[in-house]
Amino acid sequence: MTQKQVSLKFSHNLIFISLLLFVLLAFFSSFLRFQNDLENMKVKILFQDDPSVFFYTSETSIPQEAKYVILKDATSINIKTLVENLGARKFGVLEFNDSENLAKEIAKTLPNDQIINVHYIKLAELEKYNERTLFKRFWRAVVERSIDLIITPRNNLTEKVYEEFVKFFQIDEPSAYLPKHDFQKIFGIILGAFVSFYFPYALFAFPIFFYSYTLFISTISILGTLVLFFKIKDQLLRFFAFFTLGIFTNLALYDFYHLNNIEVYRGVKISISLLPALLLILLVFRHKSELKGTLKFFIPLFFIFGVYYILRSGNNGFVLSIEKNFREYIENIFIIRPRTKELLFYPLLLMSNLLNRKLWKDIFEIFGSVALVSTFNTFCHIRAPLFINLYRELITILIALFIYGIFKLFFRKDDVYETQENENSSYNWAGH
Repeated sequence: MTQKQVSLKFSHNLIFISLLLFVLLAFFSSFLRFQNDLENMKVKILFQDDPSVFFYTSETSIPQEAKYVILKDATSINIKTLVENLGARKFGVLEFNDSENLAKEIAKTLPNDQIINVHYIKLAELEKYNERTLFKRFWRAVVERSIDLIITPRNNLTEKVYEEFVKFFQIDEPSAYLPKHDFQKIFGIILGAFVSFYFPYALFAFPIFFYSYTLFISTISILGTLVLFFKIKDQLLRFFAFFTLGIFTNLALYDFYHLNNIEVYRGVKISISLLPALLLILLVFRHKSELKGTLKFFIPLFFIFGVYYILRSGNNGFVLSIEKNFREYIENIFIIRPRTKELLFYPLLLMSNLLNRKLWKDIFEIFGSVALVSTFNTFCHIRAPLFINLYRELITILIALFIYGIFKLFFRKDDVYETQENENSSYNWAGH
């Protein structure tokens, strides 16, 4: 064995063993949130005609009987007047509403135990629902987003769904998510150490830690999406690397404002688009001659896909009806819905190992990178119960491996596998 081969083998072993240790640390650390997350999965459902509910839309007086004041459809009000009239009542931040950003600013001026997150169903929306689909909407609001209060119009449909829903969830007074631990800065350092282990120059980002902690977390984690992809070549290990990066980022932002959705992870759009965009640029430069004939086809295709991908990301993202139907079908099978793009693109990432032609391997890896950053992004939703996201991602990769296994049966190893091992790669589990 030559010196180069010895060095390469040592590098392979170091990457595998170090990543294994980081994965185990992330996985067991995630249970630090478990009890607190479970306790916070309680909800109260009120009908819109309940006098304890008051939608604050303009500078009007708050009724005496109101217990929950929810800012709605307002983008500019006198904050001082609202806070004075609010008293000790609960203040609701209404998700997916034009007033959400303003409500979050107001929430920052209030005591922590006064803030709740609210989900509201409009009367006009009920036309699109039956008992099953409306129940699923309630379910997702609690399980995926830990909503404290659901408000719905009163009719036969909503009353039936309410009666069924209370059988499954703890119905209690809505309250803020109050963290019981104060470990986020420790995991901020662990996150920085994780990325720096594979890219030592990342240590230069640590001064940002003292200037703006949240900016540091965004910077080091986004850098991590690039570092981990290019440093780790094995596709399955890449999944676990991004899985670990996501968990460390989540725990590093475990504070009141992020847990109550008053603050969110900064740089979501960059984190989900930077890696695929960079790989696309590299594809064009590396395969100029091969792409000459097909460039007019590929560039518009990637552009349309990229625009849709960015538009559909986030809580207010645009989603086609066909994708909605597919998502509901998958959710019915697995209870917690794996993310659609991950189900589509993780098999492509794994299948890239079966391709002899470098061009197609790189194209498959571009789509696979979308799945990887999606896994990372899943954990950037800090309010969502962490154990739910763990289950979601592990189910996703198991399904992807199953699809990959079926696909692989149709190919003979000698015909499709690359015979020359990449010198910078680590163990190639997907190819064995």
